[in-house]
Amino acid sequence: MTQWYSKDLGDGVAAFAPTRQIQEAFLPLFAAAGQPTDMAVFSRYDIEKNIETVYFSPGASALAKMFGATPCEKPKKEGRLSLLVGDQRCLELFYPSAQ
Repeated sequence: MTQWYSKDLGDGVAAFAPTRQIQEAFLPLFAAAGQPTDMAVFSRYDIEKNIETVYFSPGASALAKMFGATPCEKPKKEGRLSLLVGDQRCLELFYPSAQ
């Protein structure tokens, strides 16, 4: 499965609660799945639009669906894309040239 998902969470203040909910829901699913390297959630804050967006990797598709995320393209590493939750090694998996 290679489908990514995304969800806009709103501005910094509005995004706090749903971001926390995603983190809390991720942990037991991640543990139950055996902590796979391809299961992760990334986030990016767009300063111009004042919107925090989360991106669910293909391995986190069940979590994405729980939060009503919609299919999207794989996010580009450029900009302020950061790992919200998941194994640090997923950065190398999804973005091999990222150092």
